[in-house]
Amino acid sequence: MTLLTKSDILQGINDPKKVEIKSLNGELWLRPLSSAEIDEITNIEAQGYGTFNASSRQKNTVAEGKMNLPKMQEKSNEAKYTAIHKSINNDKYDEEWTLTELKQFNKKAINEIYEKVMDLSGVEVTEGDVKQFPENE
Repeated sequence: MTLLTKSDILQGINDPKKVEIKSLNGELWLRPLSSAEIDEITNIEAQGYGTFNASSRQKNTVAEGKMNLPKMQEKSNEAKYTAIHKSINNDKYDEEWTLTELKQFNKKAINEIYEKVMDLSGVEVTEGDVKQFPENE
């Protein structure tokens, strides 16, 4: 196993990969996002979750929540566009992609590109994650 240097580790976000995008019938250069950029994307999504309150009385936990579905969808879309914008703007393209240009892609392409960006960035939802998610009883 190779001993990594600081520059080896930091180079990852500056190392775009050619990724096939089936919905566009072609390939794009995408770079992985840094952990700080992933945190930013997660925070954008969290702004759409709504408000939730929980209290514990003896052994019983009482929780209530209020969700705003349009706001949730808006923040989910903003997170996707932001992630793609950060990833696609790399040194493999001569001109910067704008958010306006990205919003002209079809929805299937946006979802596919976002998934590829998150995979490149090491963010995955595994079957184990889904199994560990608490369910209503």
